Amino acid sequence: MTTKTNNSKKIRLLTSFFTVSSWTLLSRIMGFLRDILIAAFFGSGPVAEAFQVAFALPNMFRRFFAEGAFNMAFIPIFSKKLESYEIARKFAQNSMAGLASVLIALTLIAQLFMPWFVLAMASGFQGDERFGIATDFGRICFPYILFISLAALLSGVLNSIGRFAAAAAAP
Repeated sequence: MTTKTNNSKKIRLLTSFFTVSSWTLLSRIMGFLRDILIAAFFGSGPVAEAFQVAFALPNMFRRFFAEGAFNMAFIPIFSKKLESYEIARKFAQNSMAGLASVLIALTLIAQLFMPWFVLAMASGFQGDERFGIATDFGRICFPYILFISLAALLSGVLNSIGRFAAAAAAP
């Protein structure tokens, strides 16, 4: 009986491994295609440089909110609360609301102070066309932090309840 159980666990582990690996590989391929399309669309001039700076801004904050301290703190606490469905659900809802509130406020602040963010990231842009373009692109790109961070929080919830495929398929 234990051999059958062990074989079943091994098969589930391999299935999960291949599922997550496949989705991760597909994600990397899609990211590469994204980079090809960006290069094809913007080329290699000042507009491309401005876009790279603008896209780096929300990605810098993403490392903190989506992949960093917030998720590192959320997942262990949520996992402990899974003993009670209602408590875990309420904690996830409150976490989502709190994170969304902070990120909406951050996004609004970034919209107002985008020229200073661009100046901090690319002081060499000051006084040429790239500065204005990067500021405009930054205002367009920055709300990405809200959506990618909330998606990361939901991925953490899914991973905690054993739904690895859906979380692996997320961006």
